[in-house]
Amino acid sequence: MTSAIPEELAYTASPEILAGYVADAVKPTETSGQEVRSVRTDRFEDHDITVTTVHEVIVDGVPVDVRLTVDDAGMLHSPGLPYRRFTSALDAVRALISAYPDQFGGGS
Repeated sequence: MTSAIPEELAYTASPEILAGYVADAVKPTETSGQEVRSVRTDRFEDHDITVTTVHEVIVDGVPVDVRLTVDDAGMLHSPGLPYRRFTSALDAVRALISAYPDQFGGGS
């Protein structure tokens, strides 16, 4: 097991570095081929269950890599808003547009 070096943790947690990471998490892309898959598995009454979820998000006709993932409780997450959870993918994208309006252009 590798332990983190305190100086490295302090650097990556600094507001400037964290802000850059979060801002980069919501960027229009030229290709929509970068799928982020949420895979959840379970064993229930002698059955193996696998649920894979893929979200393709398009805003104003442009594919956007918002990296929505789904947890075992069915809540959506995006690294662009790391401390928020959503019950709806549309609500998540609306919140991302509100939080990062410069990343999405002027709208239609």
